[in-house]
Amino acid sequence: MKKIEVIGMMARFLGYLPSDYHTLLTIWLPEDKKNMVNFNGQLLQDCPESFVLLQRAAFYGDGLFETVRAFNGQIPFWSLHWDRFSTGLKVLGFEVPSHWTTDYFEKALIQISPPNARIRLTAWRSPGGFYLPTDNSPLFLVTTEPLKSSVFEWDTSGLEVSICETIRIPLDSLSGIKMLNGVRYVAAAREALARGMDDVILLNAHERVSETSNSNIMWLNGEIVFIPHSFEGQIKGTLLNILCNLLRKEGWEVREKPAFVGDLLGADELLLTNAIGGIRWVRKLDGTVYKHEKGLQFSNLLANHLLSKLAEKR
Repeated sequence: MKKIEVIGMMARFLGYLPSDYHTLLTIWLPEDKKNMVNFNGQLLQDCPESFVLLQRAAFYGDGLFETVRAFNGQIPFWSLHWDRFSTGLKVLGFEVPSHWTTDYFEKALIQISPPNARIRLTAWRSPGGFYLPTDNSPLFLVTTEPLKSSVFEWDTSGLEVSICETIRIPLDSLSGIKMLNGVRYVAAAREALARGMDDVILLNAHERVSETSNSNIMWLNGEIVFIPHSFEGQIKGTLLNILCNLLRKEGWEVREKPAFVGDLLGADELLLTNAIGGIRWVRKLDGTVYKHEKGLQFSNLLANHLLSKLAEKR
């Protein structure tokens, strides 16, 4: 007899599959059926090849990804994404092929992308082994989703957010990497929806401000711009990097600060940034109402920078 494990019950328990999704945690089979699998109630003689290739991504979340935005057929901020992606590959111990270069992937992304799009580059470890892999070479997948706009758009209504109650972000050597195991962010996004919020602010294990379910955080007091300290567990945001550099060039003082909830509640403005949405302003956090004048100014600064980057590549 041979024990074959099939993904399902844990995912359902965590709420990621609909309630009527047929799952099977473990089945016992005689030796003549040892290669059979049960996929969503369907018995198969062998595991589909495409699923075998995805084994370590599905079983262990053993990989990372980048979410990139294309504007008018260009990826103007690709270099920052590549820096984060290639650093993550090294930290996770992948044996990176020599042809995996910034130019190789920029061409691969543009090749299949609509002119304006959300692009996801996913990489994971080749199949083999259990927690300890037997092959550290990576595989990759590029997917795209068309976007209507060719610019970052400013949302005039603002966001209503709250402090996340159920999740805390860990701090370790893997912090800052966009790993495939996004279970904490999924849970945080589901909490925001259940509470009628646009997003929730995630604290780390020390109760300090880290990020939201999909964005980095920036806040203002007077003429000073604050961001969380670099080592608070947050994803190292490309758009936040761009914006901070732009603001410093414009003469703004930008400070990193270990921050608690009280720092956000006492701010004049609270902004969220990510590579797809650009800058979004928070209208309300747990009863505190914010302004947005400087946020709009920052958004215009970013828009002009985007236009100049696109003009450089023509």
